[in-house]
Amino acid sequence: MAEEPQFPAIPAIGDIIDRKKRFVEKKYSVIKCKSCSESFSRTFKPGDYVFKKLIEDECEKCHRTKSLTIIEIYSEWIDPKKKK
Repeated sequence: MAEEPQFPAIPAIGDIIDRKKRFVEKKYSVIKCKSCSESFSRTFKPGDYVFKKLIEDECEKCHRTKSLTIIEIYSEWIDPKKKK
């Protein structure tokens, strides 16, 4: 008779849930300049929202003020144990 195949052990559901707890959420805002059409991202600040005009900030490329708009907000889940 043929032997039955050996499958790897299935991890307990508790191990999977505990793994998610160690992840850290990093939030970013994507900003676009109307003058030079350059886009760049920065760390999310409380009060940021999509289509918000940034009056005090200046563009990293053309250094103009009052021409920046937040076009996107996104987050990443980072595993602090993993090295980049």
